[in-house]
Amino acid sequence: MKQYPPDWALKFLRWYCRPDLLEEIEGDAYELFSRKAKESERIARLQFVWNVGRFFRLKNIRKRSSQNYNSTISTAMIKNIFKIFLRNFIRQPGHSFLTIFGLSAGFTSAFLILLWLAHEYSFDRFHADNEKIFKVMTHVEADGSYQTYDIASCLIDVSSVPEIEKLVGVSTGNRWPHELCFRPEGKPNECIYLSGVYANENLFSVFNFPIIQGDPNPLKQNASIAISQKMAALLFGSTVPVGKTMMIDGSREVTIASIFENIPANSSLQFDFALSYDILKKQWGTSEEQFGQNFFNMYVKTQSDVSTEQLTKKLNDIRVVTEALKAQKISYQAYPITDWHLKNKFEGGKNTGGRIEYVVLFGIVGILIAIMAIINYVNMATARATLRAKEIGIRKVTGAMRGTIAAQFMSESFFIVLLSTLLSSFTTQLVLPFFSRLVGEPISLTILSGWIPIYVLAFLIVVALLAGIYPSLMMSSYQPVRILKNQLSSSTTGSQGFRKGLLVVQLSISIGIIIFSGVLYYQLNYVTTKNLGFDRHNMIHIEPTYPLLKKFDAFKNELLKNPSIVGLSTSNSNPLSSGGSNTGVSWQGKSPDSRVEFKTIGCIPQFPETIGLKIIEGKSFESKPSDSVRTEALVTEEAMKTMGLKQPIGEEIKIGEATCVIIGIVNDFHTESLHAVRLPVILFRTPIEQTSAIYIKYQPGTTQQSMAAINSVYKSFEPSYTMRYNFQDETFDESYKTEIVASRLVTLFTIIALVIAIIGIISLATFNMLRKTKEIGIRRVFGASVMQALALLFNEFSLIVLLAMFIAAPIAWYAADHWLQGFAYHTAMPWWIFAVTLAGIAGLIAIIVWLQGMRTISANPTKTLRSE
Repeated sequence: MKQYPPDWALKFLRWYCRPDLLEEIEGDAYELFSRKAKESERIARLQFVWNVGRFFRLKNIRKRSSQNYNSTISTAMIKNIFKIFLRNFIRQPGHSFLTIFGLSAGFTSAFLILLWLAHEYSFDRFHADNEKIFKVMTHVEADGSYQTYDIASCLIDVSSVPEIEKLVGVSTGNRWPHELCFRPEGKPNECIYLSGVYANENLFSVFNFPIIQGDPNPLKQNASIAISQKMAALLFGSTVPVGKTMMIDGSREVTIASIFENIPANSSLQFDFALSYDILKKQWGTSEEQFGQNFFNMYVKTQSDVSTEQLTKKLNDIRVVTEALKAQKISYQAYPITDWHLKNKFEGGKNTGGRIEYVVLFGIVGILIAIMAIINYVNMATARATLRAKEIGIRKVTGAMRGTIAAQFMSESFFIVLLSTLLSSFTTQLVLPFFSRLVGEPISLTILSGWIPIYVLAFLIVVALLAGIYPSLMMSSYQPVRILKNQLSSSTTGSQGFRKGLLVVQLSISIGIIIFSGVLYYQLNYVTTKNLGFDRHNMIHIEPTYPLLKKFDAFKNELLKNPSIVGLSTSNSNPLSSGGSNTGVSWQGKSPDSRVEFKTIGCIPQFPETIGLKIIEGKSFESKPSDSVRTEALVTEEAMKTMGLKQPIGEEIKIGEATCVIIGIVNDFHTESLHAVRLPVILFRTPIEQTSAIYIKYQPGTTQQSMAAINSVYKSFEPSYTMRYNFQDETFDESYKTEIVASRLVTLFTIIALVIAIIGIISLATFNMLRKTKEIGIRRVFGASVMQALALLFNEFSLIVLLAMFIAAPIAWYAADHWLQGFAYHTAMPWWIFAVTLAGIAGLIAIIVWLQGMRTISANPTKTLRSE
């Protein structure tokens, strides 16, 4: 049996070798193969491959002509392809515009979502060794359930954990003493409020907040302050302020030790100045013992890589969690700082998501919209294939190969996708500032940032292949005989079923997004109109200065002279966002091991009336001084049931170590967003100096008049301070900021998805018109009415719409229901949204079919039947 060398190796040799050397090299390789094959065929074949590779040298490689006409793609062909693409693009401007617009709209949506996702995932990742920085979380057990807080004891001692290199505690807030009034140099009567933090000396060594001037460790000195570039410019202009002294809170003098770079937008910690713990103690006027009872944001940085589980275990060692904390059923958890922004929702001591849910949701939406845009292009390309059928037939008759024609259409597809990508990139950059305002976050990333250009390039290649492969294969498979005889059928012009299937997918995506958008808006309307148990409308709260609180009675009397002001009072927490719960409430008959969560709000008289609470039993706080050493308290009905008090009036309870006597019962009310279960509330009377906000109720429809009066009175009492205030409705909206942003994004992308779907419907309707023109003409000759002809065209879509609804409805129902479960209080699934969506899509298709079909249906049927 004759033996042969490997066929592939021989072909490779003939492909690369110069013609004048091929005969000699091939002969020598064959001769060596024949000799060795007598001993071992396997070794001979390996030797032949080796020889073929050995002769693959630069001097032996054949030179190729700059224009190789046997090649599928050449320079001349690329020029020709581009000319044909340009000619067809100009010849059919309407079709070209819809194609580019549909792709660009989808791509722009995908790029905007990509930038938003990249921004969301970038939070806290700019810190050096960010994978070694952990936030210490606190879990408090209360009757079998767990409440999680993102703070820990400021006295936490981690010296027994060898893996931890540094510990930094940070006190944050949006009120005094974290938000202070600063006066620009040379302008003693001007007040600029800036937010800051109080921390230990490790703040700038654990986090990557670069010091650009001054002491690299500014918090080591107790009387020093570090300020941001922005703060330095606001207060000192172009002057270098390092070494200068300044007043904080109008009473304490500190030295400017350093200037640090402005905190980036993708940082969980945001501040304009940093002060030491020692200053905070003086601001609060607390002793070391009292200060040690506080819980702050605590962060640890490890020396080496350590798992979260191992670090959590060591943080719960008896040397870290003291006996006093264990008695309060407190435990710690190490949580990666890079996860906090997206995964900060805890239930029952376990992480249950957070913002990541919306990031994943809109990531899916971005992919779906891009898929819709690709489907549009495929449908429009194949629907228009019949217009280029004769061109393809003639090219095949004159010798064009199927691969050449496929390359032609693949290249045209690439040009269209490339043009759409470039247009989308430009549009993305153009609308990015508006998009940033829409989502309420300053997105600093651009389409050219970091790895994003690589993602866009990969997206371009993948989309060009996906969008072009089917149209190119379908159109290159045309049979020239059938084309030139005008015998095209669905089998030669591409599968009609395939196009309908793509439209089903497209409509399913649109319907799903529309339904989810409807449910989201319905739930948002539910939470914004639900009775919270108190009145938040026509009310503002002011952040007062300490001197203003001391003069509150005079301030109140002056304001009440204005008929638009209904009432005002103060409290130590906002009833719309009262902060963490209190498990330190005790009463007669309570089990020593029981830890029940309450919301506790300290206030002065008239506060319940100001916010619209109803006294159900007993009495409210009286304006006269209390005649008892015990603090008066009001409890909600839910609090009364929780404590098991049948006759609560006159009963004593304790909030921490403070004894209170219940003087009345008020209605239940919510103190958090509707995501959380309503907790029992206790309002207790407290000195006005210990409150933090003034609440002012005004008459409906008198906002401008009331604000003018409040500003005027405030200025008369505090002429050198700017009034800080918020409307309660704005505070309420802030509770649902994520949902409001999501609703804006869903609205935007619902509109885009609907527009893309309309383009898809138009493309298929156009194809149906081309395919059924003569059939309609014949039916019209035999007496069919206009409505019967329109019904024929609409029937093409009826099954598509029903099938799309059948696919989209259960998926949308599941996604919407899962989202609703994130609210402790939510509306029932609104079934009518499904019906309205189906009717709306069907009506939209009917309008498009009517507009597309009337020109053909109303035309003279004899002319239609005579035309090709």
